[in-house]
Amino acid sequence: MSLKKSWELALIDLWDSLRPPSFDIMLILVATLSGILSVLEPVTTPPAVGNAVLGAVLFVTSLYLALRASSDLVNLVQTGVMPLYLTYPISRRNISLIIYLTRVLLPSIILLGIPAIVAGIMLYPVVGKNISEFLIMWIAYLIQAQLYGSIFILASNKSKSTGTAAVVSITGYFGYTATSLILALVGSIDNIKILTNISNSMGLYNPVYDILNGIRTPTWEIFVVPVIFIVLFITYVIYFTRRFEV
Repeated sequence: MSLKKSWELALIDLWDSLRPPSFDIMLILVATLSGILSVLEPVTTPPAVGNAVLGAVLFVTSLYLALRASSDLVNLVQTGVMPLYLTYPISRRNISLIIYLTRVLLPSIILLGIPAIVAGIMLYPVVGKNISEFLIMWIAYLIQAQLYGSIFILASNKSKSTGTAAVVSITGYFGYTATSLILALVGSIDNIKILTNISNSMGLYNPVYDILNGIRTPTWEIFVVPVIFIVLFITYVIYFTRRFEV
């Protein structure tokens, strides 16, 4: 019974999360963007294709998650839908996992997946050289999106209004990216290697791209984003399970 109710709740919330027209418009946008970038960018390797196309799409995906996923979660509380979710014969932990699946993971897979397919088709002579490297780059961008999504969904748990949730989420995203840029700039100007490495590690796609291209990269850089994501995700689940109030 619990599994059946979990699937039922997942489908209901997924429809709410992906309901038209906003998600449809976003799909058209990322598909068009990937098509344009596939034509304009002079790329010769599968990892380069991934960077050229998915870099811009990640920005769009992050904004969607910040504006839609986080604020919509607050809206579920304000409209009385969340209290209804909590009446299901499902544990709070499972509800938190369902919400993460429908509000962050699946939208990220779709929004990053469609452009990857478009680029793979349009640039198949390049991508076909090593499809596994292209997929590895896609996974790196997907994990990066999960890091941002976990920040956004945590912000929504602690916010009482949709506007506040959206502002906090967007501020968190730009704060994270700005920190990376500042560290890279200071490290480059003052020739401080560790700052450059930290900046590079804040985007999982950076060390992954370097490794795929045979560039010597500190091993620890690969683990920074996944570890931060895991910590934030566990924090979200624990908070929703023990302290979340509607």
